Amino acid sequence: MFLDIGFGIILAIISAKIFNLEISSFLISSSIFFTLLPDIDFFIELAKRGKVGGRVLGEHRAITHFPLTFIPFIFLIWLVFGNLFCFISFTGTFFHFLHDSVFLGWGIKWFWPFKNRTYKFFVNPKTGWWGKEKIIHSWDDKELEKICSEYGDPDWIKNFYLKPHPIGIIELLSFILSLFVLFLTL
Repeated sequence: MFLDIGFGIILAIISAKIFNLEISSFLISSSIFFTLLPDIDFFIELAKRGKVGGRVLGEHRAITHFPLTFIPFIFLIWLVFGNLFCFISFTGTFFHFLHDSVFLGWGIKWFWPFKNRTYKFFVNPKTGWWGKEKIIHSWDDKELEKICSEYGDPDWIKNFYLKPHPIGIIELLSFILSLFVLFLTL
């Protein structure tokens, strides 16, 4: 989450440069919105199960984490709002998908509805955790359910974001760095 917010801030700065605009709170909040948009299914799972993730594959990283489903949405944004918001929506959501395919979680279904496989980059295929074993790995739903039930962390939010953890620290530092870059840019 902190990495997505940090990237949203950097995306606003880049967009302002490309489109010759002043950086505004609206531009920053729009960029952050699009980098976080795929995670709306987090709240769907939270409402249904009372928690997210753990040892069960739920609604999080479901339909709003299928990149091909965003193509018509981004096209519509381009038609209605123009190049700036097309650029922000495409770049922000694409970054989110890359981020979710590398760090936390079990990856995403890059080619759904054509392939019902979940892909993750730089992963240990046996555990689903980050590693150098494979550059790209994919699982079908049954394989992923097995790995998730064996290696899933029921307290992943607490363990990654509320305790010192390398991934949580990287995300927090990237957020702080984006605030510093924003401060220098203003």
